[in-house]
Amino acid sequence: MKYNIEFKGFAPQREIQKLIRELITRMEKKTKGFSLDVVFLRLFAEVNSVRTLYQASITLELPEKTLATKEERHDLHETIRHAFAEIERQLEAHKATWRGEHVWKRRARQEELHKQR
Repeated sequence: MKYNIEFKGFAPQREIQKLIRELITRMEKKTKGFSLDVVFLRLFAEVNSVRTLYQASITLELPEKTLATKEERHDLHETIRHAFAEIERQLEAHKATWRGEHVWKRRARQEELHKQR
């Protein structure tokens, strides 16, 4: 998986860089079903120094779909973790749709109703 990380208004600490690497590694494991050349993750983090408010936006480009999220919090660790959690949730929903799970549930329910009749 290719990725691009940008910071605006601050230089990231080693802890933040390590956290981001761990979360990207976890995301790579979840996107194994897709071609590695096609998947692209973009992380942009910035700080509003007046309010000490951090913003993180993540864009994950997949075949036929682009997932995006934006989080805003006072703690940088929390901001990045919540942004990655949201993009992972969206990825799981996309994979479920891609596999056709919404149809599976309906078929099971239809068979159950036919058995009751």
